[in-house]
Amino acid sequence: MESFIFRSVLRVELFTGECEVNKLIFKLIKPLLKRKSIDFLKDSNWVSKNKQGLEKKLVRQSTTGIGEKLGITPDTSINEVPLTGYPFYEKFYESPKEGDLIYPLKDYVRSQTSGTMGKPKTYLLPRTGIKENIRNTGPSLFMIGTYDGKRTSLEADDVIYTNTPEGSFFTGHVKKAHGDSGPSLGKVVPPDPDELSFQEKVDYFIDNYKDIDIAYMTVTSLIDEVYPKIGEPFKLKAFFTQDLSAAPLKEKIKEITGGYPKTVFGSTESMMSNLPSLEHPGGFLFDWRVIYPEFIPEKQRVDANIDTFEAPEILSLDKVEVGKRYQFIATPFFNDMTRYVMPDIFECIDNGDDIIGCETPIFKYFSRSDRLMVLHNFTRINEEELLQALVDAGLSLVDFTAQRELEESREYMHLYIELQEDIPESELIERIDLELRKMDKDWRDLVDFLKYKPIKITKLARGTVKRYLQNKEGVPRLTRIGMRKERLEELLNHEEIG
Repeated sequence: MESFIFRSVLRVELFTGECEVNKLIFKLIKPLLKRKSIDFLKDSNWVSKNKQGLEKKLVRQSTTGIGEKLGITPDTSINEVPLTGYPFYEKFYESPKEGDLIYPLKDYVRSQTSGTMGKPKTYLLPRTGIKENIRNTGPSLFMIGTYDGKRTSLEADDVIYTNTPEGSFFTGHVKKAHGDSGPSLGKVVPPDPDELSFQEKVDYFIDNYKDIDIAYMTVTSLIDEVYPKIGEPFKLKAFFTQDLSAAPLKEKIKEITGGYPKTVFGSTESMMSNLPSLEHPGGFLFDWRVIYPEFIPEKQRVDANIDTFEAPEILSLDKVEVGKRYQFIATPFFNDMTRYVMPDIFECIDNGDDIIGCETPIFKYFSRSDRLMVLHNFTRINEEELLQALVDAGLSLVDFTAQRELEESREYMHLYIELQEDIPESELIERIDLELRKMDKDWRDLVDFLKYKPIKITKLARGTVKRYLQNKEGVPRLTRIGMRKERLEELLNHEEIG
């Protein structure tokens, strides 16, 4: 969910009109806009309407090459369709033929996501599908973001600031697909954002914050750079972010901006498919008009890099339970991916939002399912790549495990590492950071844009890993990314024994 979405949202036709949306017109259509953008969430028939959207998607896909490969006919039930992963779609994206995809080939743009380090994934994204997606979800995003339970403070001339790092997911390729033409709502700043560096955009906010109504940026930028330089709280109608730190830092964000953060989740695969929760800052709900989300219980989670796979126990949106965690399965209505296995675990935290007045489940992001080191939506480092960086750093490595940790507004990769020689912690950080900067542009962007080295080191005493593994059955090994908390504590206890 990147800044281009916010720019694009403001340029779609708002249900009517090819003319510029001015303050008078906006005042006239605002009640209609509220009904279409917020009140639809109160629809008691949302489950059946969500399934109707799914049925339309499957009927359209039944006439395509992808649909044929998946065995989809106009009468196919979603439960008969296998789960899919990127390898299944890759061949269609690399050498597409007319008829393989839902939209004509000329409607697609080729795009890339960061994938894991040095291994980008290429997708084909339909311009028409993106516009349809944003036409539904876009106005809702801004109306809900500025809603207090009774009224919205959104106005046609609001100044809307966006700053997201180029290294994060889902960036300019979709902006290009949607285009920058068309009617606009509000004034989007900074001007010519693609010509400005990350830091120049931060400086723009600092210089112009009194004129800005709505902002999208990282929590780190807000707390560590913007707020200290401004030196006092300032008022925003809405502060949007995708940072996981939004929920634990919600009171600090409210102190600075006058309101709680509005958290969104988006990806190339699932497109723009959710809206922020108001009752639960840091949480979000799915926009059932644009996606059919399904969920695998966390304990049954599957590999996100599958080709196709027979579905295990799988639940629809109305069947999830509060307090339980699930792997997300995406069937967006406006692209070609169906039952796409996402590498993301969500936790259901409520069965509705009392401020919005909806009874659709509320989620928060919990973790990746594929054990990647993801920091501030920049890095996507897997175990093999991290191990290679440690080896290239010239470390006499015994073993290690890495955790993502949050300290105030900053996310860190905390390495618990046992070495055969004693190296000062500061030197370890420098050597590891150097290798990661060589290997991974996203890591470089993180360090350069957010201006800190996101590495913490805990050096384990010699013999710690050996003592820990001696108590394990079979052929034990350390979980090198995302070790469970209780097992990490057990590992550290073996250090104390030594």
